[in-house]
Parts: sequence; structure tokens; C-alpha cells
Amino acid sequence: MPVIRIIRVAFLLPLLLLTACSMTGNYNGDAHRQLVMLQALHLQFIDDATTLDARNVALDARDYHLQYRAARLFAENLGDPLRLDNLQSLNNLWLVQYDRFQQQQRPFNNAQARLFSRQTSAAYQQAIHGECLRPHSVCQ
Repeated sequence: MPVIRIIRVAFLLPLLLLTACSMTGNYNGDAHRQLVMLQALHLQFIDDATTLDARNVALDARDYHLQYRAARLFAENLGDPLRLDNLQSLNNLWLVQYDRFQQQQRPFNNAQARLFSRQTSAAYQQAIHGECLRPHSVCQ
């Protein structure tokens, strides 16, 4: 079970970084939407990796990387290093899960899918919550 331990550590460290994003700069609706889209793409990858739909996994990876690149460029244009750190932490979680899928050369089992989905949802909800804590937020 050392792989699970590594994944848990890889999950907890980004959470600490994600909370740091909450009080700098103003809320940005576009950044918020990008986080929601990245979460949806990440969860779709987990679903497709569980059913081993290789074509869809490849498309998921392409779509995720494209959305991540757009979000990263947007954060760079805003000049917000904490948003960049936040995005990097989320991307690191995706990379750990994607690498795991590639290494095991078989679909995620149900336990892995549940664990990865929980980790992913928690990380993105923390990031979204951090965005909503910024000044001038319209989040309810």
C-alpha cells in the first residue's frame, strides 16, 4: 500500500497550498469557471480510466492539458502567483493519477476510482472555495 500513501501525501500537500490562495487579489469569475471546468475534466478522466476507454482517456488528457494551459496563461496574465501555485498543485494531482493509470496498464479498480474521485473533488472544492474567499466574490 505504499502507492496509496504516496498519493495521500501528494493530495495533502497541495491542500495546504490551496488555502493560501484565499486572501490575495480579487475574485475572478473566469478563474472560478476555469477551476470548475478543470474539475469536470479531471473527474471525466477518472471515469474513463475506470472503464478503460483508451480513446476517451487520450481525449481526456488532451482536453485537460488544453484547459490547464488556458487557466495557467490566464493566471499569468493576472500576475497572480498564488493562483499559479494553486493550479500547479491541482495539475500535480492529475499527473499523479494519470501516471498511476499509465504505470498499472489496466483500468482503475472501483476502490481506486472512489479514492481518486474523493481526492479530486476535495482538492477542487478547496480551490474553488479559496477563489470564493477572495475580496469582491459573488459566491454564495
